[in-house]
Amino acid sequence: MLKKYNGFLLEQFKMDFIPLLEGYIFGSTDFIFKLRELSKTDGVVGQIAKSVYELIVDEDYIEDGEIKQNYFDLTDKDDMVSFLQNSKIPDDYDEEDDASALYSVKGRGEIKVGRAIKYLCSLIDLKVVDKDIETFVNTFKSSKVDNNMEFRLVKGEEISKYYNEEKYFTKNGSLGGSCMSDEKKSTFRIYTENENKVQLLIYVDSDDKIHGRALLWKLKKSPCDAKYFMDRVYTNRDSDEIRFKRFADEKGWLYKKRMNSSIDDNVKFVYKGQDVFGEVTVKLQDGDFRNYPFIDTMCFLSKNKNTLSNLSDKDCYELHSVYGDCNQCDTCDGNMVTNSWGGKVLCYNCSQGHLTLKGIGVETKWNKKFSD
Repeated sequence: MLKKYNGFLLEQFKMDFIPLLEGYIFGSTDFIFKLRELSKTDGVVGQIAKSVYELIVDEDYIEDGEIKQNYFDLTDKDDMVSFLQNSKIPDDYDEEDDASALYSVKGRGEIKVGRAIKYLCSLIDLKVVDKDIETFVNTFKSSKVDNNMEFRLVKGEEISKYYNEEKYFTKNGSLGGSCMSDEKKSTFRIYTENENKVQLLIYVDSDDKIHGRALLWKLKKSPCDAKYFMDRVYTNRDSDEIRFKRFADEKGWLYKKRMNSSIDDNVKFVYKGQDVFGEVTVKLQDGDFRNYPFIDTMCFLSKNKNTLSNLSDKDCYELHSVYGDCNQCDTCDGNMVTNSWGGKVLCYNCSQGHLTLKGIGVETKWNKKFSD
C-alpha cells in the first residue's frame, strides 16, 4: 500500500514539475502517431522514427539546458512542424487551468522537419548524416497520419475495464499517474451499477488502447442548462485535453474548469465557453457498496447513499481516499473524517458516527447510535 501511495506521489510530483524541469521532450498525438507509423519503415527512416518516438513515449530524461525546442506538433504544411521554445513557456502557465495550452500559446514557431529531426536525434546521440535526414524528410512528407482515434462512451462493466492500466496506451501523463489504474472491479461498482447516471468517455485507438478518459455524469441539479457534466480529464498527453474540452463543447456538456482533484476547485466549471460556478448533484440508482473509488469532483455521498454532489452536506461521506489511511481526531485520536466545507466532524470515539477507509477505495460504515 505504501509503495503504491509513494508511486502516486511521485507521479503527482512529476506532473506538477516537469514543465519547470524541462527535462523531457513532448509531442502531440498526431506527431507521435506519425512517428510510430514511420517506425515500421525499413532502413534508416524506421530507425530514426523509432528512436525519436521512444524518446517521447518512454519519457527519456534529457539533461537540463540541452532542450531548447519542445512541445512538437504537426502543421498544415507537410514539410514543417511547430514547436515552442522552452524559454517562451509563460511564467504564469498552470497545467491545471489548461494542460494543452502550450500547443496553442502565443509564441509557437515553425521549423523544417529536417532541422527538427536532426535536433531531436542530437539529444539522444543518434548519429545521422544529411543523406539520412533527406531520406527521412521525403518519407515524412509523403506519409499520412491515420491514428484511427475516436471518442466513445462506455457504461456498466466496461467502465472498470477501461480503468485497468492494461488498457492504457502508455503509463505517461495524468492517465498513467491515476491512483485508480489497477483497482479491482468491485471498487467501481458505484459507476457500473449506475449506468443510467454515469458513463466513461474514452479516447481510444484502433488497438482498443485508451489515451484519455473522463467520467460523464447525468445531472439532477445543475448551475446552468447543462444536463451532463464531464469530470476531470486524464490523458497520456497534455495536448489531448483540448480534444476532450472541444468534444464536451460540441455536446453541450458542462466540464471542470481546473483539471485537478482539489475540493477548493469543485464549484468551478465551463459551459459553452463561459465560466460557471455552483452545485451539481447526481441521483443514484444504488450507492450502497463496500468499496468506493477516489472521485475527483462528485466526491460527497449523502448519508442515505442515494446522491452524489460536488458540495458537502451535513453527515455525508467523502469519497476522496487516495491510499486508504484514516485521518485522526484531534480530540481523541480516533478514526474520523472532516467535512471540508464546514460540516460536522464525525469521530468514532467521541461523536456519533464513523467512516472507515479500506484499500484505495473507501469502505463506509455507520454507527447505529448516529443521530443529528
